[in-house]
Amino acid sequence: MTKIAEIAREALEQMPPETRLRPEDKEVIARHKDTLLSWTPEVVQAFYDTLFAHPPTKAIFREGERPDREKTLEGWWRRTVEGPLDETYFAWMAKVGLVHVVRGVENPMMLAMASFVAEFVERKSHEAKLPEADPLSEAFYRLSMAVGAVITHGYDRYRALALYNVAGMEPALLERLTVEEARALLEELRRES
Repeated sequence: MTKIAEIAREALEQMPPETRLRPEDKEVIARHKDTLLSWTPEVVQAFYDTLFAHPPTKAIFREGERPDREKTLEGWWRRTVEGPLDETYFAWMAKVGLVHVVRGVENPMMLAMASFVAEFVERKSHEAKLPEADPLSEAFYRLSMAVGAVITHGYDRYRALALYNVAGMEPALLERLTVEEARALLEELRRES
């Protein structure tokens, strides 16, 4: 198993089973593939309109690159809808965590947009009065949570690995030091309140 696939697997295994993407979620997405694909232009437009309307997320982009990023999102949407939502897919999502480190995309930005996609599917499903609007919405919610978990886990792992490569600090040592520093900060906050 590649390191990137291992990172994806670690993230998914940390999710409680009730929150994970299930086989029936994949099936409901597959049954609505044509409808979901018909929403491609709208989801891409709305996604990037949202990002470009908010100064912190707009600042991530270089002048004139929106068309390229829209093509990237369109490719992600198609691959997500067409499947399979398998180990290869989630390894790709772990790689997105690395891309986010390089681009300066912070986890709150990514998690908000994962939620945006789930909410988009829920809204469109109900507007279209799909008989399976609720199961499809739930499937995209679980998928968004899985994608978010994998990307954030990848993001964190890559940052720790980069620190190790640059400063020679073992990830386990970094984790221990982080916990100790967090413990000290918590204690300070408790004394302040």
